[in-house]
Amino acid sequence: MEYLILKSMIEGTHLAIYATIKPGTYHRLMIEPGIDYLLSNTISSTEYLVEAIEIGEKIRKGELAATTFNLGQLLARSLREAYRWLPHRVDPSYIIPQIIYSLAISHSDIDSVINDAGKLKRSLELFLSKRSWREIKYFLDSLKSIHRTDMYEHITSAGGISHLIGIEGEVSFNDVFRVLSSKWPAFRSLDLREFNMVEYVKKLLTHYRKYNNANNAVIALYLEIIYPRLPTWAKKEVDEAVKEGLMMSKTGSKKLFELDLKLRKQNILFHEYTGLLSIITSLAVYEGLRP
Repeated sequence: MEYLILKSMIEGTHLAIYATIKPGTYHRLMIEPGIDYLLSNTISSTEYLVEAIEIGEKIRKGELAATTFNLGQLLARSLREAYRWLPHRVDPSYIIPQIIYSLAISHSDIDSVINDAGKLKRSLELFLSKRSWREIKYFLDSLKSIHRTDMYEHITSAGGISHLIGIEGEVSFNDVFRVLSSKWPAFRSLDLREFNMVEYVKKLLTHYRKYNNANNAVIALYLEIIYPRLPTWAKKEVDEAVKEGLMMSKTGSKKLFELDLKLRKQNILFHEYTGLLSIITSLAVYEGLRP
């Protein structure tokens, strides 16, 4: 299981970032600042993904108590290691969900994200519902140390929890990640109120079966995710590209290419959704999707 979880996280990130052509965001045909460092975030945290998997197994077997495990410390160490690996280019949107899902999958010992969704959610709740200010402070301090003050300030200034910051027993990781999700969609994967990750994985696998192509499946899901935010003219072009089979046909490929250029020309970009797409694709790879 350890190797399958690890490979799923790396492969899922790779597919999500480089799937081509995703209009308005990163893909392998569009050379732009930052794209080369996104996968490096996952690579930099490999040892902590392994540690999370091992900890999940120990807690499941009763060799380690969940109450004594410090999630904040694990997250903080992983972010600081990422900063040493690629200074000033650390993106917690990729690292944090991957570590927490690696931990939860290992703890729940599930074979299927879809069929065992209840067990997976209970494991996530075990770790995310913990109300330890000491653990959360480890995480918050690490955001400052890796120069992600934008995330730190977003959390500490958020109206919903700012008055509770520093009070033991009042804030959980679930609360913190819910605040982050309002600006960084990847953290929606850790919002247990809705917990729509299983539905996303189902949709991605449905596209995968339809096209028999992982690249096209990832593009199709990406377009579904950003569709509500597209201007009306772009929605029409997406509909046309879908009818043509996206990258499975020359016409569909051309429409995606042209739409990508138009969106970029108008500075309509959706880079913030790639982190969410990454963790969804990673879970789909664990479920059976292959490149």
